[in-house]
Amino acid sequence: MTDQITIENILCGYFKNSDLDEEITQLQPPFDETDQKQKDFGGWQMLLAYLSTARFRDDVLNNNFIVIQVDTDVSNETGFDVSQVDANNQPLIPEVLITNVIARLVVTIDSGDADFYQQHLDKIIFCVSVHSLEYWLYAYHNKKPLSRPKITGCYKALSHLLPTTEKTYRCYDELSRVFLNRKNIDAVVEKDPSFYVFIQSLEKIEDQIFNLNNIG
Repeated sequence: MTDQITIENILCGYFKNSDLDEEITQLQPPFDETDQKQKDFGGWQMLLAYLSTARFRDDVLNNNFIVIQVDTDVSNETGFDVSQVDANNQPLIPEVLITNVIARLVVTIDSGDADFYQQHLDKIIFCVSVHSLEYWLYAYHNKKPLSRPKITGCYKALSHLLPTTEKTYRCYDELSRVFLNRKNIDAVVEKDPSFYVFIQSLEKIEDQIFNLNNIG
């Protein structure tokens, strides 16, 4: 729920279309627009289960694009099984961890239908935040120079920086509305590798989104 509205604001800001949110639907977990609450529990277990289903494949076929979001703080949990460290027990750099997480997601997608990802990769956008999406908000709202991205304790750091922070749709909407301005997106690109990787993936579909907007 909180990640959904943050990503929605990023998409609207990046593509410079404030009405784009009208075309965005939260598919998993289901979301009730009336009371702004999820209808079901989220989490990576539900995400992996969804990615292997016929419903996911139908969603890919019936939508222009699908954005799959996951935080890497869960990657080393049993069942997800993507290590956060290398053979020497050193933390993986964000770009490598993201690549490994995406590979895990692709395996899950193809477990439902072999080669489905390869056939539709132009419609599937991965949004992998290291270690949590809260850092993207923290990176913008913290105006002090950052020597390196903060990986752990991102929600705690955000709450310390902005004491009114709550894990609610409304709060995250307010915190992430700064991303409706493209220059603020560009500012965070300079601060966080995982945000940079996500924005790069949006660059690849920019022309297609522009064409869809013109058709509309």
